[in-house]
Amino acid sequence: MADPVPEERSREHEVPPSLPLSPVDEMILHLQEARSPWNVQVELGVDGRVDEAALHRAVVACTRRHPMARARLAPWRRSDRGYAWRFTDEADVCPVRLVRCPDDDALRRDLHGEQIALDTSPGFRVVLARGPERDTVLLSANHVVADGVGTLRLMTSIARAYRGVDDPLDPTPLPVARDLEGLLAPDDRGERRARRWEPVRRVREALDPPARLAGATDGTPGVGFVTRVVALDDATALTDRAPDTSINDVLVAALHLTVAGWNARAGARTARVGVMMPVNLRPAESFWEVVGNFASMVSISTHPADRVDLRTATGAVAAQTRELRREVRARGLYDLFAVAAGTPVGVQRAAARLMPVVGGDRFIDTAVLSNLGRLAEPPSFGDDEPPALWFSPPCDRVCSVGIGAVTVGSSLMLSTRYRREVLDRAGAEAFVDDFVALLSGARGGR
Repeated sequence: MADPVPEERSREHEVPPSLPLSPVDEMILHLQEARSPWNVQVELGVDGRVDEAALHRAVVACTRRHPMARARLAPWRRSDRGYAWRFTDEADVCPVRLVRCPDDDALRRDLHGEQIALDTSPGFRVVLARGPERDTVLLSANHVVADGVGTLRLMTSIARAYRGVDDPLDPTPLPVARDLEGLLAPDDRGERRARRWEPVRRVREALDPPARLAGATDGTPGVGFVTRVVALDDATALTDRAPDTSINDVLVAALHLTVAGWNARAGARTARVGVMMPVNLRPAESFWEVVGNFASMVSISTHPADRVDLRTATGAVAAQTRELRREVRARGLYDLFAVAAGTPVGVQRAAARLMPVVGGDRFIDTAVLSNLGRLAEPPSFGDDEPPALWFSPPCDRVCSVGIGAVTVGSSLMLSTRYRREVLDRAGAEAFVDDFVALLSGARGGR
């Protein structure tokens, strides 16, 4: 194995001493402090062993490479109108630890259930898990520091530094990429009007609260994980027969049907199901680059008439995810966050804690699905395609299931995170099996 890339080649574009948090950053910061940790999972299985010392060096190289890996939350007062990141020359600590643990699920529960502090850097944790025959590198990033794409970018930098290969600078400097107000300015008056309607649409939708996943547990707190691999040919079969649909539409539709079927068997009423779908707000030239949190959200809803089968559900989802409509809705929600961000942070923090009391959970969807898509060059700690790459978004006690999808070669890798207050392990396994069965059944026309 080659030595990690030299320090002089691992530096990112220059950044100012501080940058303000974006409205999306602030929203996630307040919600996770009021509800539960919002950590993003990216996990890479390795055929063989990972050298612990080399991994430490690679993580240090990664922190030097990405400014957000050296970002601390600056001290703030409740009267402040916002927060700021402060950047240091070096990260405060190397966040790597070695664990000899054959129980991956217990390790994931501990790692991703931890609140990752933001007053020290980096805002992520790395665990090298020694298994009986193979190793796994687990990465957990505070969502305020990095979204799914950003966390994958961190893992990619770590893997490249470990292997001693080049890790080119991101096309867009961090300060430019974080200028979302300028980058997301409406193209015309029509877009401006459409974006203004998004908060109204969300309020009207909340009058019909989304269904909640029926519980099947003893109330044990925390998170659990279930992973599955689906043959891509099975999952894409429906898109071959249905025009203007994507694999993402099929995944979201299958999750709607899985929730409805699960609740029906539990005797729970299920009218509207809402699935949260993150939308990447990065500049087009840096869609897979720049560590940070650039995800807005779109809520995709179905009703019983939409959920006759996977084909009808996919059609209903696709009607809501057309590129223009999806982008306008995501940007409209960003505009709403921007308005809220103008109030004192003490007010924002209090509002986040009062959400369950004043009915704010009506705006929280049933589940979340985040699809990173097909990776042309997945990260690897060796020379071969990785045997396992898992990604999942956060979930909480209300939005109690989060499914992360990523395509590697001909395999669709699915990692499902669930709240143990809602599902026990057996229930989670059964729920995921229902979801996978729908995907695999697409080839047969169900």
